Amino acid sequence: MRLRPLFCLAALSLITRAQAQSPIPSTPVGTVLSAWLDAYHSGDSARMVAFNHQYAPTVPPTAGIPMRRSLGDVEFVKILKEQPQRLDFLVRQKSNGNYLRGTIEIAGDPPVARTLGLRMVPPGAPPEGCTTYADPAPRATSAPGGVDPADVASEDAIVAALYASISGAACQHRDWDRFRSLFVAGGRLIPTRRTSDGKVSTLVESPDEYVAGVRNGMEENGFFEHETARNGHTFGPITEIFSTYESRRQANDAKPFARGINSIQLLNDGTRWWVVTVYWQAERPDLPIPEAYLRSGGR
Repeated sequence: MRLRPLFCLAALSLITRAQAQSPIPSTPVGTVLSAWLDAYHSGDSARMVAFNHQYAPTVPPTAGIPMRRSLGDVEFVKILKEQPQRLDFLVRQKSNGNYLRGTIEIAGDPPVARTLGLRMVPPGAPPEGCTTYADPAPRATSAPGGVDPADVASEDAIVAALYASISGAACQHRDWDRFRSLFVAGGRLIPTRRTSDGKVSTLVESPDEYVAGVRNGMEENGFFEHETARNGHTFGPITEIFSTYESRRQANDAKPFARGINSIQLLNDGTRWWVVTVYWQAERPDLPIPEAYLRSGGR
């Protein structure tokens, strides 16, 4: 259902010095960024370790070296936003021209890096971020924020509306009122996630909490998700389905960047359909989707 991509300090080891389109400011945070670029560009492990000891003591001293080997060099492009203790900046991967937006934030005197991160800019999204946003298409509702009767008229309709309400191009607002209107009072969205010790846990969110967490990334970078197979059961008013999904950044991308299964619980109260919970697991290399769930009625 969502992705919050973030590369940590290791990813920033990719950075190399290049001719900047906008200069790095000679402020404390700019000084740390310049030192960072110089250390990683040198390829000298001793200089990288020295930088981490001085400016990023909470990360492993050799952080960044494996990531540099796998992704190669990037060049600094420009500063996107400047604040006294924070810089947002843009870099470009030399091997393929892909852009990444970076953030560095410092604290203290002498300065220490509190945040060092890069976010990949997906294909189709503007490298520097959105300056304007398109509005979603109007809906056939009886009141602002109300439900479209067509969205909740059947099992097929509400599942289609669930996927459609979170999908859209980069720099396009979603109709989050439509998304919220699908859920029963107290409805929940529950992704699974792996902890640092290899165990699996959950994050339980209300529709409002989910929207707050994903709206910026989805609307700025583009996100399309659709169902590829469905397997489920119904007993009286309750329906439980395994909805296999694919996620893309652009609607016409040849390959999805993610796949998984949404376990969706539905209620038919006799008047309309409701989403009760969406509980999902993304596919991983060590956890492929079973063949049975790659086709509808495969159980």
